[in-house]
Amino acid sequence: MQVLAADAPSGSGELLIMNDLPVYKRGRNKIQEAIEEAEQKKRKNKIKNRISAAKSRARSQEHTRFLEEKVEQLRNENALLKKLLSLVRDLMFLLGSCSS
Repeated sequence: MQVLAADAPSGSGELLIMNDLPVYKRGRNKIQEAIEEAEQKKRKNKIKNRISAAKSRARSQEHTRFLEEKVEQLRNENALLKKLLSLVRDLMFLLGSCSS
């Protein structure tokens, strides 16, 4: 197959013949570059997503730990207040029985 310069589109690069099909080197490179750029962008987004997910899981775990500590603190405070209430009731009972 003979290739003529007139066969190439204006402004195109070198015309190559591959498997009996014309392939314009410049256009092929641009297509390949676009494909590689899209793949690279996809890989970059996957990496960013993994990092973001890991940070999100860490924040969630930290928040869970905070809430668990708060629950423990409130349980202790509640137990202390129950004891205090019991003592106040006992004291009121004693004071009420002494004044009679």
